[in-house]
Amino acid sequence: MSLIWSLSDIVHHLHTVRISRAASVLLSDPCFQLRSIQYLLGEGDAGAASADRKHFSLHAYTDYISTEEEQKVEQMLTFLTEESKQAAASTAPTSEDDLCPICYAHSISAIFKPCSHKSCKACINQHLMNNKDCFFCKATITGVDDYTKPASS
Repeated sequence: MSLIWSLSDIVHHLHTVRISRAASVLLSDPCFQLRSIQYLLGEGDAGAASADRKHFSLHAYTDYISTEEEQKVEQMLTFLTEESKQAAASTAPTSEDDLCPICYAHSISAIFKPCSHKSCKACINQHLMNNKDCFFCKATITGVDDYTKPASS
């Protein structure tokens, strides 16, 4: 019986790690905004809606969205909000030199081949969808590697 409980704990842990990893990826995407989920739940900026205009909320669509689905969205928002707070608290201050020179929102995490210019992965991935030239020198990018800042002496 204890083996079953142990396996259950392992499965729960793996599930939690995967969710945490997925949340990390989602929160690091520069296009993702927690406000979008808040808006879906009708928690948007109250000042933005005029008095004569009804504010959007999933709660108004009971014919299409079940209470269980609403609760899952609320749980997701709560989880992502907490993950976002924890990530912000554990992130060391970043110098301007370590920020992506394109978006200034994320740390440098990718290095281009062959020119060795750097940006965050979000910027280079977005750029490579439409263009294969380096942002900076216009060399044709043949590959992108992960970049980790060398430890300072």
